[in-house]
Amino acid sequence: MKLTLKLLQNEFEAYKNPQSEKEKDIVSAAEDIFAELGFSGATTAELAKRAGTTERTLFKYFPSKNDLYKRVLAGLLLSTILPNHMSDLKERIQTPNANFKNWFISILKARYDAVAKEPKKLKLLLGAILTSKDFAEIFGQLWKTNLYDTSVETYRRFQEKGEIRSDLDPNQIVRASFSLGASFIITKFILAPKYPIDVDTEIESLFEIFFQGISNQKDS
Repeated sequence: MKLTLKLLQNEFEAYKNPQSEKEKDIVSAAEDIFAELGFSGATTAELAKRAGTTERTLFKYFPSKNDLYKRVLAGLLLSTILPNHMSDLKERIQTPNANFKNWFISILKARYDAVAKEPKKLKLLLGAILTSKDFAEIFGQLWKTNLYDTSVETYRRFQEKGEIRSDLDPNQIVRASFSLGASFIITKFILAPKYPIDVDTEIESLFEIFFQGISNQKDS
């Protein structure tokens, strides 16, 4: 069955209202296992073991691993990503500060702080996007509607104010900014989590690297 937003919304109702503490434990364990091992790497034996139950009991609540994965994705998207990360980011994008630098840095810092609280959710999200075409399409559409289109309009306003170059397509600027921010977050929490960095200094440097390409200031 094709994964749709409607299906995930239905699953989310069950996510919010588990039948028992055992079902809640299974879903909680699955969130950790799928984040650590991905869908393919997670086995029902390991899922049951982590939840402190048997495979027989697991299958009583979830007939297949895919059924359990759908429940986890519903919680990820509708309990964490959409109401927290996307809504917060959209609000920040729509309310730019007095200058471009403060606006850009505050957004990237807020995203870092949000992911730092629950880094496993980032792993879970990336795994879902890479392994489920249906989920990737759902997430992509929500991202475009809530964040991409909103960002384009905000960058246009900064162009009109003369803070960034007006000769560049704002769509290209938005894609570059999201790519830079996502790369920073993924590097820090996925690729090199133990590599020591000063976050504030790193974000400041990223801004300078990015801004030099879109600054409206000309060399004298």
